[in-house]
Amino acid sequence: MIRVVNKMSIRLDYLPNHKDIRIYQDDEMFCINTDTMVLGEFLEVYREDVVLDIGTNTGALMLYASMYKPRRLVGIDINEKALELAHKNMEMNLVENYELYHADGNTFRLDQEADVIIFNPPYFKTPNQDVGNNSYLALAKHEINFTLENMISCINRNLRNNGTLYFLFQTSRLNEVIKELNKKKLIVKKLKFVYDVNKDNSNVVLIKAVKGAKEGLIVEKPIIIDRKNV
Repeated sequence: MIRVVNKMSIRLDYLPNHKDIRIYQDDEMFCINTDTMVLGEFLEVYREDVVLDIGTNTGALMLYASMYKPRRLVGIDINEKALELAHKNMEMNLVENYELYHADGNTFRLDQEADVIIFNPPYFKTPNQDVGNNSYLALAKHEINFTLENMISCINRNLRNNGTLYFLFQTSRLNEVIKELNKKKLIVKKLKFVYDVNKDNSNVVLIKAVKGAKEGLIVEKPIIIDRKNV
């Protein structure tokens, strides 16, 4: 990525595979990685959709969704500093129909049910003493303030019947994730495993689930990531 670093920790990058879409990032916070890229490319959004991005951070996934020109684009995050950058990123890329809210996913409820929810969640189950000293990264990466059960409850609370969820999680926790989704009748319709070219096993899986859908699952061809070329 192209980087223009100022006196602070802010830099100007672009979305992977979309050099025309620029994004400010802060090195102190969670920055775009391959998870962001594969989830952004996994999305399918329609023009009349209301899209909710849970844990929007600096707005990368909102920018991916904005390319579909949805009717309404909403992002929430508990990190006010990240939301300031998300606002700058929406304005810089001329996204008009967006809303950003400082909110806790444990209790948040949108004023209307979303057609699509996007979520790049904190999926590491790590003891509090092992999450490190950076509070921004701890909240973004580790399941310390937002448990898997509460994540799925937030999704269910804000997603309309027949609405679609796009998210990813650790492959090693897939059984746990599907169990929680099934409790809320969020039916997994598509799986896509992501591999590092240098590793034998998948670390991350992309998941598409539809609320109240009939059973029927597609497992797509996997994504093989060569980080040297990302």
